[in-house]
Amino acid sequence: MKEHKKLYKSGKLWLTATVLAVAAGTAMTTTTVHADTTSQPAGQQASDKDSQIAALQSDAKQQQATINDAQSQLATQQGKLTDTQKQLDAAQADYQKALAEQDQATQNDPDVQAATTAVNKAQQKVSTAQDGAKQAAAALSDAQTRQQQASDELSRAQSGSSQQTGFQLPDGYSRENYYKLQDALADGNMDVRDAWDNMAGQNYMKFKYVHSAQDKQEAVDPAHLTNQQRIEISQFVIDLLNPLREKIGAKPFVVSQGSVDLAQAVADQYNADKVYSGHDYPGLNKVEIANARAFREAVEGLDTSINNMDDLKAAIFSAIDDMIFHDTPDWGHARTLLGLLNDADLNNESDGVTQSYLGMSVSGDATNGMMIHFIPTYDDVDELEGTPAHPFDKTVIKETKQDNTAAIKAAQAKLDQANTDVTNAQQSKKAADDQLTQVQAELAAAEQSLVAVKASASAKTAQRVSDAKGRVTDLQGQVTGLKGAIEKTNQTLAAAQAKLAQDNQQLAELQKPQAQPDNEKYTNLDPSLVVKVNVTAGDTTIPAPTLAAGAYIKNTDNGTASAAMFMALAQTNGTYPEGTKVEWADPAKVQKDAQTAGTYDEEVILDFPDGSKSKAFNVPGVLVVAAKQTPSTDPTTPTEANHTLTVHYFETIGYAADGREINKEVGSQTFTGKPGDVISTDQIKVPAGYKLAMDGVTYTIGDKDSTLEQPVVSIETPTDDHNNENQPTTGNQTSGQLPAGAKVVNGQVVDANGNVLAGWMVVNGQAVRNGSTVAVNADGQVAASAKRLPQTGSNDSLALAGLGAASLLGMFGLAGLNKKRG
Repeated sequence: MKEHKKLYKSGKLWLTATVLAVAAGTAMTTTTVHADTTSQPAGQQASDKDSQIAALQSDAKQQQATINDAQSQLATQQGKLTDTQKQLDAAQADYQKALAEQDQATQNDPDVQAATTAVNKAQQKVSTAQDGAKQAAAALSDAQTRQQQASDELSRAQSGSSQQTGFQLPDGYSRENYYKLQDALADGNMDVRDAWDNMAGQNYMKFKYVHSAQDKQEAVDPAHLTNQQRIEISQFVIDLLNPLREKIGAKPFVVSQGSVDLAQAVADQYNADKVYSGHDYPGLNKVEIANARAFREAVEGLDTSINNMDDLKAAIFSAIDDMIFHDTPDWGHARTLLGLLNDADLNNESDGVTQSYLGMSVSGDATNGMMIHFIPTYDDVDELEGTPAHPFDKTVIKETKQDNTAAIKAAQAKLDQANTDVTNAQQSKKAADDQLTQVQAELAAAEQSLVAVKASASAKTAQRVSDAKGRVTDLQGQVTGLKGAIEKTNQTLAAAQAKLAQDNQQLAELQKPQAQPDNEKYTNLDPSLVVKVNVTAGDTTIPAPTLAAGAYIKNTDNGTASAAMFMALAQTNGTYPEGTKVEWADPAKVQKDAQTAGTYDEEVILDFPDGSKSKAFNVPGVLVVAAKQTPSTDPTTPTEANHTLTVHYFETIGYAADGREINKEVGSQTFTGKPGDVISTDQIKVPAGYKLAMDGVTYTIGDKDSTLEQPVVSIETPTDDHNNENQPTTGNQTSGQLPAGAKVVNGQVVDANGNVLAGWMVVNGQAVRNGSTVAVNADGQVAASAKRLPQTGSNDSLALAGLGAASLLGMFGLAGLNKKRG
């Protein structure tokens, strides 16, 4: 009798069938071996279980009775609560009615009405007095404004100018320490900067430009000022600068026709060079050469919307403020405008300046932007002579002073009248404030009287209100008590319901069938599934036997049709849960047999994942002991040569139209050793990113050099999910999943359009992929083929083996699978 092994695949799982062929025909044989178990006597177990069930049933009955009582009590308590709540609602309505009647009675009381009328009259008086006080305050404010205006007008008349000029530095700020101050500011000394800003805020910033109505009426075009306008604004600039220059020891500026013309020459050169921002240094050099004139420049941007003299002077005032007190980083503008030219001036080594002139002009236009030019020039012996073509006019233009006697007299008269108006307004305001204080006191007294008469009137109805409020309080207490009782009953009910649920759960656990241990589920061992153990005679360490990779039910297939078929086959063909191990039943015998070359039958025990173990099974020829090789002393006798085994790792990346798998090689590995050497799992190095398609694979070196194809799958890409067999595949996913929309119709697999899909078949109503497979032979080696199942045994028995396999698979509904894969 011969044995043939056939492996059948459903999804990821390999099914192994053993076909026994004999001369007269084919017969199926099954030997059942029961594992030894140790446990309590069945009768004792049943008795204990029945006692637990009876106790739980008794307690469940008691809990149900408690629930029934609690529910009945809840109904009674809820009824009482509803009635009491209605009584409370009625009592609260009565209490609100009593309050309303009490308020109404209070309002209708004659004394209350009289007091209320007195309060209303007092409030009216207060409102009138408040209006009078506001009017008096407004009149005083108006008088004070006219007083300030008159005072300002008198000051201008007395100074003979429409412009208040001059600003001060603190005492002790000489020219020398001002120069040092600028150096400290330029060096970034923040303490000095803070002191300077504080000084500016206390002194210079007190001076504000006083706008002039006359200047507002004078129209100007800043880009085309007349000569007289240039003289006027130049004089305005020196009036601002000279008080400060005098304070620090610098000579005062004067305005001459020559300095005004020089400033205009600078502006004309900027316009010719079309420079509308920053310093035009080449242009300034041209002006200096053409006029034989040494000068300096300070420049600042100007608003292009200015159209009258008052706005122009205000802009100039703001520019000077920025350049003197807020300049950065070297305070160059302040040095230019205040006459601090260089260190020689500070040290008085070359103090040749006898007179300082200043002119001011404007360049640019409204389209491109305008700039103010401040041009100071200095008389240093010969530089004021000019050229024959451009002589420098040093005639100082004096600001004309006019007789303002009449204006002063008129302004003084206005101020006197304004002072009188302010005094009268102050007196009126005081009288109005006194009146307001008086009527406010009257209102307070009237309001206090109203409170008293209301209290007296409300006392008449207080008893009814008190009785109604007491009734409400009593009923509120009853409602609270009933709610507390209901809450307590609910807690009792919840506890009983929880205990009843616990009892029912324990009863269900005790009454449900106990799970059968693995050593009772799996009672057979197909000896061919135990991988032969190869050792050399004399070895002291004998490895434990292992099962072939195809002998396991994968955990990932639990609950699938594939797993169900395995469970049926497991009873006759020895297919076990993943994690099942094998151990020697008699290690001492194995150790003894391993000392002598030969092939030995040994008994093994299956160690299941649930902790149970099978009875010992005899496995013929499982221990292969090779003779120990001794070095030959005869040089003519060759020793046994090493051989190589090259493993090619390939991944299935798709399927052709006819259903054939499309594979690609992702790496390889070569092993060298003596014939019969076993390559263990830890020696196998799968290419990065992949893992073996099956677990528990080992290789054996043959008696000649050989190659082997080993299927692998990508770690990142799912390969076959039987729980999602009807989901579409995407990309190059190497999957056994059906395409999107595919289904089983009339025993065939068709696509979404009804066309039969090549490479698919129907087994037990499920679509199964018909592609290349992986088999593990009796020696534990892995082989691969395309559309062919691996077979063992001689060729003359293939027909008989196929017949036996078909018969076996027909018993489990797998005959159709065999037809496609034979």
